Amino acid sequence: MSGRPEIARVWTTTGTRARYDRISRSYELIEGVWERPVRRIGLDALSAAPGESLIEVGCGPGYALVDIARAVGQDGRAVGVDLADGMCRVARRRVIRRRLAQRAWLVQGDASRLPLASGSFDGAFMSFVLELFDTPQIPLVLAECQRVVRPGGRLVVASLSKEGPEPPMRRLYEHGHARFPRLLDCRPIYVARAVREAGMEITSVRTVSLWGLPVEVVRART
Repeated sequence: MSGRPEIARVWTTTGTRARYDRISRSYELIEGVWERPVRRIGLDALSAAPGESLIEVGCGPGYALVDIARAVGQDGRAVGVDLADGMCRVARRRVIRRRLAQRAWLVQGDASRLPLASGSFDGAFMSFVLELFDTPQIPLVLAECQRVVRPGGRLVVASLSKEGPEPPMRRLYEHGHARFPRLLDCRPIYVARAVREAGMEITSVRTVSLWGLPVEVVRART
């Protein structure tokens, strides 16, 4: 990404998996609440419809997965994938409590090697997930999303954004990431550019502020 400020590197995938296993039961109190408004904007962009088959990559404790499962209805299918076993367990319990187990499934797996068949979904959704991956892995994750979604399907990604002027909160956050990479494990990235460079057609980009941090919500055609 020459000519642009470089995005920071991140901690290892193994470390990320262990951390999210540890915080799986308390995630909503730690991070989930502040992510909710952007997650809602992303789900609106996804526009899940009855009868569709949709995947959430990095589903965490299953909040968005429940919304997706409700939207696709009894004839649809919602599949959540997460690297952390703990997150999958919490999400599975949430799905069962909401009586959605007949249309929502959980799969433990790495987003850079999704254990799912090619072309098996109408769309994919990621919220505050892509920026967790180290820079060389981002194209791999996007390629996997494109692989499992049918041609002409859609991908929606909501992630911290590196685009545009440098607001003070982003500069402060990136300083915190550099000092405490295990605590602030995600970092701003070039979201729309990464999706475009992965070979997908951008259909909409919305930039919103989350406590002063820019976030891109990108919808693309696979």
